[in-house]
Amino acid sequence: MMSDSAISDQFRMATLERIARYTVGIAVERNTGVGTGTLVSVGGERFVLTAAHVIGESKPTDIRFWLRPPAPIKEKAAADTKNDEIGGFTLGVQLPISDIWIDRSADIAAMKLDPSFILPVGVDLYNVLGSREFMSWEDSKLDGLSLVLFGFPVENSREVFAQGNRSFRYLGCASHLSKYSVELNSSVWPKLSSKHSQSRDFAFNYDDLNPHGFSGGGVWVLGHDPKKMVWRPDPILVGVVHDYVRRLGILIATKLPAFIEAHVVPPGAPNI
Repeated sequence: MMSDSAISDQFRMATLERIARYTVGIAVERNTGVGTGTLVSVGGERFVLTAAHVIGESKPTDIRFWLRPPAPIKEKAAADTKNDEIGGFTLGVQLPISDIWIDRSADIAAMKLDPSFILPVGVDLYNVLGSREFMSWEDSKLDGLSLVLFGFPVENSREVFAQGNRSFRYLGCASHLSKYSVELNSSVWPKLSSKHSQSRDFAFNYDDLNPHGFSGGGVWVLGHDPKKMVWRPDPILVGVVHDYVRRLGILIATKLPAFIEAHVVPPGAPNI
């Protein structure tokens, strides 16, 4: 009989494998800036969703992406990797970005993919229609909900080589589990700067201060259909991380519903 700890570990890995299909590493400024993005589809269009500060003022041709290979995730700290393990993936790949929408005030960016682009094996798009049950964002129903992060924290990267004052880095993935707290989200806002908005953002604890740097990463909850004969983790995207408040030990994320309604769903698209 399999132990509860073994089942929990398999459940965690199955969840992360699923989320990893939608997750990309992002490098800018000639590989010196590191962040995370999520591949999403909405209204027949496809985007890489991330935090605006991750891409900064970069042009589409200056941005490189790390896509999940068609192989299981390897849990290994970037500091423990060797250069010969990294190979050609160090430089990342260029995706055909046809347009970039940026909301600096919300610190959110959506990079639109050319419709002719074919996703490689092992990579998938998250359909934001799957997040429709969170569109109303009722705090009372979210209290205690598990929140899952998976991405490429800057502190889980390492320098491969330096050129002048530029550090070219290898991206390592990491995960984190937290919970949604109604009490936190009703009390924390007076302690934050005016750039944060309670109506647009939500906060959650991030006590594990290492690795730091989940900027642009998706915030996920788990969903399942009890009527199915075989249960499988169906992660649901609910937000995008855009700030870390070290003194409070919290991360701030933009609520996905507000972003979709205001900026992504085109006129005439299905009402979600």
